[in-house]
Amino acid sequence: MSDQQMIESMEQQLRSLYEERDQLEQRFGSSSPDDIAAMVESLEAQLRDFYERFGASPGFDTPEISQMLAKLKDLSGTLDGMYSCKKVSFYIENEQPVLRAEWSEVAQTEGE
Repeated sequence: MSDQQMIESMEQQLRSLYEERDQLEQRFGSSSPDDIAAMVESLEAQLRDFYERFGASPGFDTPEISQMLAKLKDLSGTLDGMYSCKKVSFYIENEQPVLRAEWSEVAQTEGE
């Protein structure tokens, strides 16, 4: 490999790294490996808590619930294709789990 080819290869790798970092920044609001790892760990902890609290609750495995969840998944897929940004929030309100998804054309900030 010539010096010129090596330089071009290194430049392409650097451009690719910057593009990946920009994608992470746009998608998750951070490109820091520590921040993204913390987000994943937080989500894992929330899911464990959710399943511990509500996973054994009766009524989650009925045909009606399965059908409703399938319809919500289809709707979500349709909306994902129509809008450029999606924000999903999960929280507990009045001892009940709440999962909220919002679609928009412009990325929303944390306070909105």
